[in-house]
Amino acid sequence: MLKLLKSKKGVTLVELLAVVVILGIIAAIAVPTIGGLIERQKENAAGATYDTIVEAAILYAEDDTPFQINTLVSSDFIDLKDNLVTITEAGTTFVNVWIVVDGNTVNFFESEANALAGTPTVTLYVNGFQVYPSV
Repeated sequence: MLKLLKSKKGVTLVELLAVVVILGIIAAIAVPTIGGLIERQKENAAGATYDTIVEAAILYAEDDTPFQINTLVSSDFIDLKDNLVTITEAGTTFVNVWIVVDGNTVNFFESEANALAGTPTVTLYVNGFQVYPSV
């Protein structure tokens, strides 16, 4: 009978504890890395949306007349889907973004008056990520 009990194979508590510790170490390394990847992917998506807005604005513009970003969206140039495009000047956030295209240069403004004056002193955000001026 004693011989029968000794021949049984099993996992000891120490071995099980070693596996749990190793899995904990792997999780401690992987979770922050994955979180950073997701954040960078969102930032890259915001940059891609900005690039699309710039390309559509260049295609849409006939001259240096200011127009709103809503014009690009409603004219089927782009579909912003759930992307929130906002512009900030001196701490105030504006949702209506004005665009002026001069050749291949695209500038963003918070009002038509500033667009006509040509003073782009704003920061453009897509989904909370700064895309203009470039960071």
